Amino acid sequence: TIFYIVGIHPIEIFVYSAIIRISISKIGRKFSMPIGIRILSIIFILYFLIDLFTRYNNNVLYEFKSAFILIAIFFVFQFINLNKEYLFSLFRFYLASASIIASFGILEFLFPLEMSNVFGFENYLIADLQEHFGRVKFLFWGSHIAANLTAPSFPIMLLLKERKDSFIKNNYFLTALFIINLYGIYISGNRISWLIITVMFLITIFKYHAILIPYLKSYALILISLFIAYVYSQPVKGRYISTFKAITGQIDSRYDSSGNARLGRAKTAYKSITENPIGTGWGSQGWVHSDVLQVASSLGVIPGLIFFISPIFLISRLYRFYKFVRIEDKTIFFSCFLIMLYVLISQIFNGNYVLIQCGAPLAIFWASIQSYINQYNYGK
Repeated sequence: TIFYIVGIHPIEIFVYSAIIRISISKIGRKFSMPIGIRILSIIFILYFLIDLFTRYNNNVLYEFKSAFILIAIFFVFQFINLNKEYLFSLFRFYLASASIIASFGILEFLFPLEMSNVFGFENYLIADLQEHFGRVKFLFWGSHIAANLTAPSFPIMLLLKERKDSFIKNNYFLTALFIINLYGIYISGNRISWLIITVMFLITIFKYHAILIPYLKSYALILISLFIAYVYSQPVKGRYISTFKAITGQIDSRYDSSGNARLGRAKTAYKSITENPIGTGWGSQGWVHSDVLQVASSLGVIPGLIFFISPIFLISRLYRFYKFVRIEDKTIFFSCFLIMLYVLISQIFNGNYVLIQCGAPLAIFWASIQSYINQYNYGK
């Protein structure tokens, strides 16, 4: 079928159906798309049209439509009255979904044979990275990169807890959700996710105002200390440390089976950027494993810079709001600040938009937070 040949994902059907509904209903815009996203939308379409008549192949269509979901989602959010309650509702659904993903991963870790039988796969573990540690595949989702979607659970839990939301009002339930999501990330072996949650926890401990949630920092320190102690008691310790070494280019081949491959892709993309500063077209670079480098090498330096800088501007705005807004609004901006850090780190170190099930959640977070801060600012 056309859905199989082109590789249409259900979320694409949902987003483009929403666009058709908006067009038919003639709903008025609440706000316009940010200038950076509008520029990217023009460049995305222009390069696709050029490729369509000069060097078209299936890779051109696949990469274009996977990346264009960012523009489509931003378009839809122009027509949503994204107030606090809407944002809280969106975050609740996301927390529930991410927790289900983590829970199924843990079940796969504990009951591999049963989960393999249910989902029709064998060899539930990726090859051991060390003597006793293997990454869970998250069979029901299709890949261990399911853990990429779990990290935002923690700032969402922080926000809902501060708001005394009924979803996590019970402290025992909150602790269970925290442990489930944290352990789900751990057994995935996904080092970028390990990096992201480390950054999140450190920023929370040092920058979040303790007065907003009494005993939060003590609570977080205890849980994180127990987690770190557990990590260091396991063979995975070397892999965790290698995460931070790899950022500085110190690839430890004992624990980093993919680091050299990623570095090689990054070098190839950088060379392509220097030789072809206006890009080489959609689908020409393969999988670079970095959205920023993917855009810059495929479409040129300027689109790459826009794609890289736009979330940084939003992150800086969120932090300024967090510092100066009234106390009852601080946590929502702090949580959004952490989530946008997650988006930025993911786009730098992961290839998300080529895998639409990873790229679409980033686009939803980016678009919803941008829309909320714009409407909040307008209300002021």
